[in-house]
Amino acid sequence: MKLAIHNGISWNIKWIEYCKKNKIPVEVVNCYDTNIINLLKQKGITHLMWHFSHNFPKDILMARNVLFSAAKMGIKTFPDFDTCWHYDDKISQKYILEAVDTPLVPSYAFYNKKEAIDWLKNEARYSLVAKLRRGAGSYNVRLLKNYSQARKYTCKMFGKGTHSTPGYLADVKTKYKVAGNLKGIIKRLKKAPNFFRVMYAGKKALPKEKGYVYFQDFVPDNMYDVRIAIVGNHIWGFKRKVRDNDFRASGSGMLDYSLEDIPLKIIKDLFLISKRLNTQSVAYDLVKDKLNHYYIVEISYCYMGEVIYNSPGYWDENLNFVKGHFIPEHIILENFIR
Repeated sequence: MKLAIHNGISWNIKWIEYCKKNKIPVEVVNCYDTNIINLLKQKGITHLMWHFSHNFPKDILMARNVLFSAAKMGIKTFPDFDTCWHYDDKISQKYILEAVDTPLVPSYAFYNKKEAIDWLKNEARYSLVAKLRRGAGSYNVRLLKNYSQARKYTCKMFGKGTHSTPGYLADVKTKYKVAGNLKGIIKRLKKAPNFFRVMYAGKKALPKEKGYVYFQDFVPDNMYDVRIAIVGNHIWGFKRKVRDNDFRASGSGMLDYSLEDIPLKIIKDLFLISKRLNTQSVAYDLVKDKLNHYYIVEISYCYMGEVIYNSPGYWDENLNFVKGHFIPEHIILENFIR
């Protein structure tokens, strides 16, 4: 085995540190290099890891091109095709989740303005949740309460469109609340310059979202959503509380690790779905209706490892609960090279 890891941020850093600490030989490479494919060949790389992120426009533009091309050379990659082809693309997630018969929230995609408006007028049940294909943290999620609002939104999406990159002051009230105290506020203010740089880069590099609409049925009266993350036979979970006077939980930063009321059948079903999807890593976001039926809203191959680490433990594939704090990035690496 000859392992290469992209010299990037977040998970990449933890993987490199883990390899050095455990004396695992590793080549640190720059996957943005125009000669990356030839470099992988020259170095005899057999395994390639790259945590690419929706926060970086160039990652969305070319990361999968490099990873999938490396796989064609016989290199084992993380994330691989099954794990990440639908990443940061909610419409792709709709199709794959329907294909493997998951309990997906009823979802609708239209690529023709007239067909969309006819459906909104004659068949849609309000309220509807409107989403862009791209984006995280609920920035691009809107609640449309009636036909008039839905038609206006649809005309915009088939007209000038909208940016998937949020505004510079997006969700500032929620961020202030989550910060909690002066120390938390100062910590967030230190991150602000980098946030502004990322948003500016996104607005410049990525085109507007237009020429389609994507809706999901609104599941009301949820005080929280549930996130279940699965890596191999490790299954973690936590709740994300809904913002005040809002319907969205993603990005709220208000977490609850008590999952005693989540049926173990849901955990088992999601584990089996992950097997059908053939994912190396996946996180499911779920909501619950009045009849206590759980529905998947969307999925992602990556997430904040720190939030998973803070969980009190994980379920294994036999639904035994193992107490303790575990670093998901390390488990991903161990599974990958094993």
